[in-house]
Amino acid sequence: MVIRLSLKALFLLLCLGSPIALHSKDFGVRGKIAPIEEQHPIFLIQSKLKSMEEHGELERHNRELQKKTKAAIEHPNPVEGITRATKTRVFYYDPTYIVPEDLKDHMGHLFYKKGTKINPLETISLSQELLFFDGDDNEQVAFAKEKLKEKSKEILKESSVKLILVKGAPLVLSEELKIPVYFDQFGLLTKKLGIYHVPALVTQEGMRLRIEEIKVEDL
Repeated sequence: MVIRLSLKALFLLLCLGSPIALHSKDFGVRGKIAPIEEQHPIFLIQSKLKSMEEHGELERHNRELQKKTKAAIEHPNPVEGITRATKTRVFYYDPTYIVPEDLKDHMGHLFYKKGTKINPLETISLSQELLFFDGDDNEQVAFAKEKLKEKSKEILKESSVKLILVKGAPLVLSEELKIPVYFDQFGLLTKKLGIYHVPALVTQEGMRLRIEEIKVEDL
């Protein structure tokens, strides 16, 4: 059995195990000296865990942890800084970046020179539109469903729209729609694309991504 100590526990154990200088008077040796058997910290921890298990504390702790984990999966924390669109606007994201230094392979062969401009869309295209929206907003959910209906007429095998929530329950919506529904964890995509209002539809236009934040009331 491997037990990992927390930093606080380790610090406490180190403090308890440190030699402490005491000023005392030597009274000599009187009587027999019995060796002091000091219990190893690992055994102390094992004893504590066993006590917690016997009293049901460990099981309660595990249940609470499972409950929190399930809640985080079923209903993740909303992406901060994202609000409902109050007006429709269109802007673009250019994924082009400049190589900061010469890039070589493991054989030393140069494959990208410093200063080279690279646009991933030249080799990889956006096969599906990306729709970011609030899953707790009924109007935005209705808009997403309508968008799915529109696109289902254009392509038969797979929806050409990828649904990405910034708030709400992705698993519940996925089960309802019978398609994968994603969640923008930590707002990584919305921050990268500069999206602050939803619903927002992302499509490829040439070598750039076209981003449209949509006011649903205008539809």
